[in-house]
This record gives sequence, structure tokens and C-alpha cells, in this order.
Amino acid sequence: MVRVISERLTRPAPLDALFAVLFAAAVVAGTVGAAPGQAGSRPLDVSGVLLLVAAALPAAGLRRTAPIWALGTTTLLVNAYLLAGYPYGPVLLCLVLAVFEVARQRPMSVSAPACAAAAVVSSATIFARVVGDHRATALLALAWTGWSLLPWSLGALIHVGNASRARARHDLIARTALEERMRIAGEVHDIAGHGFALITMQAQVALLVFEEQPEQARRSLEAVRDTSSTSLADLRRMLDTFHPRPAPRPAPRAADASASGSDPAGVAGLNELIGQVRAGGLTVRVAVDGGADLPEPLNSTVYRVVQEALTNVLRHAGPTQAQVTIDRHEGQVRVRVTDRGIGTPDTVGPPGRGLSGMRRRVEELHGRLEVGPRADGGFEVRAWLPLPEVTG
Repeated sequence: MVRVISERLTRPAPLDALFAVLFAAAVVAGTVGAAPGQAGSRPLDVSGVLLLVAAALPAAGLRRTAPIWALGTTTLLVNAYLLAGYPYGPVLLCLVLAVFEVARQRPMSVSAPACAAAAVVSSATIFARVVGDHRATALLALAWTGWSLLPWSLGALIHVGNASRARARHDLIARTALEERMRIAGEVHDIAGHGFALITMQAQVALLVFEEQPEQARRSLEAVRDTSSTSLADLRRMLDTFHPRPAPRPAPRAADASASGSDPAGVAGLNELIGQVRAGGLTVRVAVDGGADLPEPLNSTVYRVVQEALTNVLRHAGPTQAQVTIDRHEGQVRVRVTDRGIGTPDTVGPPGRGLSGMRRRVEELHGRLEVGPRADGGFEVRAWLPLPEVTG
């Protein structure tokens, strides 16, 4: 009832108004044609025509903007028409249309009681009219009740289908937004996490040798500057994909090429990555056999796996050395990063955002990732990435 009272009446659209006029004209014309064959009915006069028009206009004109009001008004006028003894005919279609629209647009908790009330009132009206008329039986009233269930059932079925599709669209949008947030979080982690790990390592080196080895401290601070500039440029480039800048930036000078935002991700960019890690004090040995010239996104995924693995070595392994191996075998690219640090089955905790992002990247390419401590000490990351099939 609250829904009925709170529904606002709005002016129907021009097409709805035109449809209402045509529908009312059809109802009047159809009733005029059906009246001669109904002996005992009241002749259709001006009052009857006005009742027909008054019942048809809201049923057709308000069916989309205010279906509850249309049903209530139509029920009242149609029953007034029938109680007055006017002939049966298309006037009953006004109720059918109103019941259908309420069931189609409103949930069953609203449409069921509203349409049931309209059906009961209409059936009582028809029953009162046929009492004393030996040519009609009370079954006519029961038949009308059953007939009114048909438009309600059809409208309710359409409403349920529309609601289901709307929920599916909403769930799809929410799931897509969540996946995009996770992807962005992974990108930020890959860029900022690696940069901060290197910056922390270089800053610690600079603090340790600041007085005894000022030249080494200077090189460490320069590495901090270069790493932070590169990471900032990478973050800006990533953000530009979501919010492009209105005007292109000036071409960078040659000396600033490393900070201009060129994407180093890929096997070709591993030299720069390894150089940054070695500058942070970690000894890294590299063996690349047939891993160059990989297609995207396989190329970037190999780079990110190595980057995240070395970042974890810098953060957690302590003083150690790392080994990076990339090769091709049986239609796959194999990536292996190991260290001999302090990782053991007892010291390794649950996977963090970096390992989760690494696994997501690998599995998106239908690959396989294994991470964990080595039996003789240290930690190992192994990834198998299938090479795309060459067609043609």
C-alpha cells in the first residue's frame, strides 16, 4: 500500500498519449460492434461511451509511468461500467492491460496483492450482474477470475526475467571492476614494490659507508635517484592509460631517457633490471637461452616474474646471491629464480600480494607457477609458460 500511495503521477509521453487515444477509440468501436448481440444489456448511450473512454485512457496512457494508479483507476471505471448494465466487450481488455503492466513493472510483493484485489472486485461485479440473469451463470465470474490470472502470470514472468538479467549485468560489472582493481593493484605493486626495495637497499649502503667511503655513498645515492625516477615514470605511464594527458609532453633529452617512461618490461629489459639489483649489493648470475624475442604478453610476464622474485630476495633472503635462468623446452618458456638465503619451510609465511600477482599473471597465460623454500636452504621460484602456437 505504501508503494501505491507513493507512486507519482507524471505526464505520459506523446507516444503513450497517442496510443491511449487510439486504444480508447478501438474500445468504443469494438463495444459498439458487440452491443447488438447482447439482449438485456443497457443500450450504449453517451454515459456509457464516456465510461469506456475514461477506463481506456488511464489503462493505456499511464501504463508505463504509473501502472498502480492506472490499475486502480481502470478497475474503478470498468466495474462502474459493468454495474451500470452496459454491454460486455473490449472494455475488459482495459483491465487485462493494466494487470499485465503492473505485474511486468513491479515486484510480485506489490503486483500480486494489487492484481488480486482488482480480480476479486471485478469478479464480484460480474457475479452481482449475472444474479437474476438466467442466461448467464455464476461460472462467468469464476472464469473471469481465472482469466485475470493469465496477464498477471505473463507480466510476472517477464518481470522475473528482467530482474534476473539486471542482476547478472550488475554482478558482471562488479566482477569486472574488482578484477580491474586487482590488476591495477598488481601493477602498482610490481612497479613501486621493486623500486622501494632497491631504494631501501641503496640507502642502507649509503648510510653504512657515508664517512669511510664517500664515493660509494655517492654512487648509492645516485642509484636511489635513478631508481626513484624510473619508478615514478613507470607509475605515471600506467596512470596515463587510465587518464590520458590532454597534450603530449615534450620529447625527453637523451640524458633523461631512462626516466622518460619507456617500458623496460620484457626479456630485453632484464639487463637494466639486473644492473639495478646488483647495484643494491645482490650478486646475480643470469643464464638466458632462447628467451629473447618473446611475443607479448609472454615477454612482459617473464620480466615481471623475474622482477618480483628478485625483489623478494632483496627483502627477505638476507646476504646471499641469486641465479636467474630462462630457457625454452618442449614448447614452453621456463623461468627459474633461486637464492641461497635464509628461506626455510619454517620461516616462509603465507604468500603476499606480490606472489599472488605473479601467480595471476602466469595463470592468465595458462602457465604454472611453483614457489617455496629449497631443501638445502634458500628460496626458489619456477614458472612454466606455454609458447603460442605458430600458424600458417
